[in-house]
Amino acid sequence: MTAATACRTCGTEPLENARFCHGCGSPISEPDTHAEYKQVTVLFADVVHSMDIAAAVGPERLREIMAELLDRATGVVKRYGGTVDKFTGDGIMALFGAPVALEDHAVRACLAALDIQKETEGLAAQVHRQDGVSLRLRIGLNSGEVIAGEIGSGMATYTAIGEQVGTAQRMESAAPQGGVMLGESTARLVENIAVLGEPQLVRIKGADDPVPGRRLLAIGDHQPRRRGESALVGRAWELNTITGILEEAINGSGFVVGVSGPAGIGKSRLVRESTKLAGNRGVPVFTAFCESHTRDVPFHLVAQLLQAGIGINVRDRFPDADPEDLLLLKDLMGLRDPAVPLPEIAPDARRRRLTALVNAAALASTEPVVYVIEDVHWIDDASESMLADFLAVIPRTRVLVLITYRQRLPPAPPEILSSPRRWCVTWPSAVCWAANPAHTCFVPTSPTRVFRPPCEPRSVRASTGWAPPRNRH
Repeated sequence: MTAATACRTCGTEPLENARFCHGCGSPISEPDTHAEYKQVTVLFADVVHSMDIAAAVGPERLREIMAELLDRATGVVKRYGGTVDKFTGDGIMALFGAPVALEDHAVRACLAALDIQKETEGLAAQVHRQDGVSLRLRIGLNSGEVIAGEIGSGMATYTAIGEQVGTAQRMESAAPQGGVMLGESTARLVENIAVLGEPQLVRIKGADDPVPGRRLLAIGDHQPRRRGESALVGRAWELNTITGILEEAINGSGFVVGVSGPAGIGKSRLVRESTKLAGNRGVPVFTAFCESHTRDVPFHLVAQLLQAGIGINVRDRFPDADPEDLLLLKDLMGLRDPAVPLPEIAPDARRRRLTALVNAAALASTEPVVYVIEDVHWIDDASESMLADFLAVIPRTRVLVLITYRQRLPPAPPEILSSPRRWCVTWPSAVCWAANPAHTCFVPTSPTRVFRPPCEPRSVRASTGWAPPRNRH
């Protein structure tokens, strides 16, 4: 394994002989394999009582079992953007955050650890039926700074070295059979979204005193718990803008608002303040998150939005819907009874029917609502297609959609540019964004606003006390 296995910008494996990444468009350069500091999460997985299994089944059958286990574990690691560092004979070492940097490496490693245990359970059932032995794994995780790069001369290999690697291995030895043990650093990184066991002191080899560790039980919903926030300053213009847009949405003119800027500049904080405004008006708010490791999961975002906005009482929300359409909707939301077969419908036809069902309900609703979609730069393709169709009817609803986006957004399509109700805001590092003919506002999150020359005035309800930016074009 070398550092050239994936694009160093987005993590996509490049096509053969490609000069540019087909995932993000970044140039594919020669691998830079010099040692460098990396923030990573290290995963160690080890088979429990592997020597007993070897004695019971023999070397040939043991090789088959380990090969299957390695294939399954490697598939999980790659699915979450990690790299298998080495195979240890009866286990693996994997890295999350090297060679490709990952801002959520700890969360990805935890998800991978839980899925590896699930894959092992399925394999263990087969092994027990065929060989009569028990196959169990212990997994340990630890996060922190390591030095990663190629090591050795001749057949050099890419690996990570540092105290965090050894601690992860010790956490694995302290984990219960079939369980996952986190070092203190990893537990601290995921405590807002993970279900963890009680803190415990773990005695590990090489340490005079026991070290803290916590067992990973599950990963919960993306609902981070936040401490009390300080007052928001310097965003009066943006909040006044969104207040006026919310007023128009409540009165029947739906809007899509894009909030874009680099990581950490305050997009989510601005959106939270905006949802507080909606809450003060009694408008319900439903939130969904796009996550980097779910870009290949079809309808991940749409399923979240539907689950948040509809709940489990699907029939109550769609009393006149076709039973087949309701069955498709329940399947998308994960509520379908497994005993009830799905109708044989082509994927495109299924998407169109679901879109028509949701859009009809949105148009028929007389209650205002706010939808928040975070980190759309990580949206999956299926959700993107369905979301674009949904946004097309927003102007005729009482819906406000707030979308946060990290990267530079594409220019508005021609149908937006010809719309009499369009306007946009630009600043040096971003451009306006729009989706279909929806009324769209782009809210900059940079203190510097650069407006284009004013055009014809636009009438705005005087009761809002809000005036649009003077840069419509």
